[in-house]
Amino acid sequence: MNRPFSPLGLALVALLAAMPAVAAERPRSVPDKDELVNEGLEAPPAELDRSTPARSWAALVRSCRDARPQLGVHLLNLGDVPVADRKTLGPVLAQQLCSVLKTAGKAEAQGLDDSALGPLADDLPANYVVVQTLSLPTGSEDLWLRRIRDTASNQHLWLLTKQSVSQIPTWYRALVTRDLAVRRPLQELHGGLSARPEKLNPENPREALTRFAALCRAGDYAQAAFLLDLSGVEKARQPEEGPRLARRLGLVLKRLRPAGFGSVSNDPAGAPEREVAVDEEVAARAALEDREVSLKLARYPRTGGAPVWVVSADTAGLVDEVYDQLGYGAAGDLLPAAFFEWQALGVQLWQWLGLLIAFVLALALGYAASWLTRGLLGRAAARTSWAWDDELVAALKGPLAIGFAVVAFLALTEYLALGEGPRESILVGCKLTAILAGGWLLLRLVDVAGHALVGIFQGRHDDLATAMVPVFRKVLKPIAAVLVGVVALQNLGLNVAGLIAGLGIGGLAIALAGKSTLENLFGSLAIAFDRPFKIGEFVKVGDFMGVIEDVGLRSTRIRTLDRTLVSVPNGQMADAKVENFARRDRFKVGLVLGLEYATSMDQLKLIIDDLKKSLISDPRVFQEAISVRFIGYGAYALNLEMLFWVLAPSFDVFTGIREELLFEIGRIVERSGARLAFPSQTLYQAPAAPADPRLAEQARLEVEKRSEAGVLCVPEIPTTVREAALQKAGEKKSA
Repeated sequence: MNRPFSPLGLALVALLAAMPAVAAERPRSVPDKDELVNEGLEAPPAELDRSTPARSWAALVRSCRDARPQLGVHLLNLGDVPVADRKTLGPVLAQQLCSVLKTAGKAEAQGLDDSALGPLADDLPANYVVVQTLSLPTGSEDLWLRRIRDTASNQHLWLLTKQSVSQIPTWYRALVTRDLAVRRPLQELHGGLSARPEKLNPENPREALTRFAALCRAGDYAQAAFLLDLSGVEKARQPEEGPRLARRLGLVLKRLRPAGFGSVSNDPAGAPEREVAVDEEVAARAALEDREVSLKLARYPRTGGAPVWVVSADTAGLVDEVYDQLGYGAAGDLLPAAFFEWQALGVQLWQWLGLLIAFVLALALGYAASWLTRGLLGRAAARTSWAWDDELVAALKGPLAIGFAVVAFLALTEYLALGEGPRESILVGCKLTAILAGGWLLLRLVDVAGHALVGIFQGRHDDLATAMVPVFRKVLKPIAAVLVGVVALQNLGLNVAGLIAGLGIGGLAIALAGKSTLENLFGSLAIAFDRPFKIGEFVKVGDFMGVIEDVGLRSTRIRTLDRTLVSVPNGQMADAKVENFARRDRFKVGLVLGLEYATSMDQLKLIIDDLKKSLISDPRVFQEAISVRFIGYGAYALNLEMLFWVLAPSFDVFTGIREELLFEIGRIVERSGARLAFPSQTLYQAPAAPADPRLAEQARLEVEKRSEAGVLCVPEIPTTVREAALQKAGEKKSA
């Protein structure tokens, strides 16, 4: 960028003769300043001395002589340069300054004050010094150093002022590149408007934006149009287009820069910016769908006065495009300015009204959509034979209406051009509402499933399962509520992992405190899954025998034989030995028959044979295990043991069958001529009367007859007898 100085340059630039660094006439002392110097740059070299005006200026001259712009940037106050651009734009400004000094012949360091306080004014530190004066086609310009206390290092430094730094691109353009082209005069920008008010001649970018915003707040868009370059609009259309563009630009700037324009330069020369012309400054940047655009101010010359800053012609041409994507639509063009000025929580008045209207419309649309959807689903459910689908459609009423309303509300708020913060808050609120509606639907589905299961279990006459359905509903609903709550808190941005950990610790404490309650709860779940009994069945649990009447969440109630009601905790029921009499597939009959000693062996065999045949011929007796045996000689009787099982659906039926079988056993004993013995002690003084010889002889003959025929069931039941008995039993059963 450094070019040799030519005679033509000497003709264009009148240089001042060598002069002392401090101007003869100087303003009064100005206060010292505290700043965070050049944040974003790398640390300056340790040998760099900026403690006095002479040393700072000498260091700057050396950086130019040695072509070290990375060193010279630490001698500039870049306070008006965006922090993100300082590393790249700072060295460019330092190099441009060096080119300006070389071209102007001012790259020398002599005659400056070498004290830390610098020159004095009225016996006080002036805190500034003019180090060089440049002669430009537009007039003379001073280069200033100013004393600043760096808040980071707590040291006083002498740096080129922000105002001088902002002028470097202009000086470079005038002296080095000799680009002396200027913008069209201010008077040519608004040929179609009335006379320009004198008060609308802002001399720096911040003043221009502040006045423009104030006129927009007041609704005076006709005056605000004078702060736009309307040269691209036909003069005949400027009275109409100017206020319209001013209105739209004011709304866009309000949205893009809600905090105001405090960061915009208040220097008449503007602030240096990367890839921005020296006579322009960016007011705001707008991210459109396909690109990012810069809304800029430009400096225009004014006859008889200082240059004026207004919105550039390029930016005025972009207003409609930017407004279409970032503006407020028809509301911005039609509503009074007051609707956009009053705001709360980052939401303007017209947006609050729009949110209210959107809320009402969303509720109406949600209810209508829910009614229509349930009508269609209800027709489909009516064609089925089930009842649960009708209940499901009815359960959708509230949650479905809320879900549709949330979707409608989000769609309607897209037309309100809300800011990022309010839009994010509305999105979080809608998510939370949708989650709660989903939780509400989940709880209703638990009820629907419970009703359906009750119907199924009642159809199966499963009283225990029917009784356990309410238990599961009571358990599932709190679990579902907790899960919905966790999801909702997560969407609110809370640390769910920490919350779950806290719930785990709290749950452990609750578990220790309510150990018996949780034990009974899990006991009820174990009973539901294991199903050791049903409602109405006769059981024995520990010392209690009775009928199961109810199974609750905490205990099981048993109606005992004494008609008392016993409540047994489910935790104990799950651990206890439960004997279920109602689940027996057959009932055991075991008895010992004592026959008098007067019974002969043949009579005994006949009795055993008849008893076995009677049992195997009865279809109500389990045929796989029948035992009738002579087991010994007792103290007062010959003992026969009978062991068999009766097939019966219930205990009451079993007792009736057992009674019939006992009567048959008595008749068999009587037919044989024998008699049942009973405990007694007899003193014999004479031989006992002999048994009836006729019946005894008949018994002997019958035993011989059966033995010869192979049908005597002593000691075992012959196969032919069993097969004949089974065939007879089958015929009897079919008949």
